[in-house]
Amino acid sequence: MEKVLILGGGGGGAILANLLPKEKFEVTVVDRDEYHVFQPGNLFIAFYGDSVEKYRRPIRSLLKPHVKLIRDEVTEVNLNDRKVKLKGGESLEYDYIIIATGVNLDFDAIEGNRELLESYGDFYSTLESADKLHKTLREMREGRFVIAIADPIYKCPPGPHKGAFLSSTLFEKLGVGDSIKVVLAVPFPHAYPSKTISDIIEPELERRNIEVHTFFTVDSIDVEKRRIYSLEGEELEYTVATVIPPHEGPRYKIEPSDVKDESNYLKIDKYTCLIEEFDDAYAIGDCTNAPTSKSGVTAHLQAEVVADRLQGFDAKYSGRTNCPLITDGMGLFIISDYDHPPIPVRLSRFKRLLEDLFVATYWDAIRYPELWQPIFHAYFEATSPAKLGERGW
Repeated sequence: MEKVLILGGGGGGAILANLLPKEKFEVTVVDRDEYHVFQPGNLFIAFYGDSVEKYRRPIRSLLKPHVKLIRDEVTEVNLNDRKVKLKGGESLEYDYIIIATGVNLDFDAIEGNRELLESYGDFYSTLESADKLHKTLREMREGRFVIAIADPIYKCPPGPHKGAFLSSTLFEKLGVGDSIKVVLAVPFPHAYPSKTISDIIEPELERRNIEVHTFFTVDSIDVEKRRIYSLEGEELEYTVATVIPPHEGPRYKIEPSDVKDESNYLKIDKYTCLIEEFDDAYAIGDCTNAPTSKSGVTAHLQAEVVADRLQGFDAKYSGRTNCPLITDGMGLFIISDYDHPPIPVRLSRFKRLLEDLFVATYWDAIRYPELWQPIFHAYFEATSPAKLGERGW
């Protein structure tokens, strides 16, 4: 029985734990939180008014009975000695370790952003903060709702765009759509990081009268004057605003320290997910420096690769992404991999339905990943960038 230690009970960590056969592995998951949160649910809470409870489950309920769960906070990982120290004083040893602790949102990195969060809430940090933003938006009667980005590397690249579309719909439903301007400020030369995707969504942004500012990287926020200033020298006035903060990788100590980059992201082989210079240590999901989207599908597919590799198979992660970008009634999926940039896609009601189906099956797919693998693999095969190519989808 090989000891597998998984740090983090989010999507990637839980799927990996549930995929490893109990006959071969002694699996332990460590997480400081009681609940597993479906992070895309923040959007539906903030802009639909869904309940907080709908998008969280106890981590224990999502893990198979043979998987041991320790609720504690990691303070130190020593990859050389194969030891992990916990805040509660316990020390754990392992044969293999997988780090899947996600990213940290640094609201104090941008002047004024902590105050902004506390005043209005947001749709990126917690379910409770999303609920606060929903209450804030429902009280708006006029003015400008600004969504801005402080750094080009952030979770769920389509997230801000979803927020712009869904908030626009919310204001229409509340009867104040003509009195409130939705503003989207991004640090890219186009409305979306990929020009291919930008060209597709820009007409929809224009149709909804959403104001877009490109080359706008948030530098500071003046909460008294209600102004957001960019590194490029522009400023935006707001009535209510939410600014996606800079992200960083794990803050706890890891030895050797050079396995982290300057933003604390773990340096991994992008195909195998092995931490550089180690053959018994992996990292998956948002905490890595892999050159792909920080998204749930990345963590999911990397978890499958690591599960296969631990069982002796030469599995590799292709860099596949499948990030949904939705309006209230339509949707598309941003599909790419290491060898193919995002392919041309079309907004459609069918793809919006697929997103709803994904949300409905999420908890079951985490608990029983082996049952859902054939369905997901068939989908990923049918929609591979190599097959869809320039003809798109």
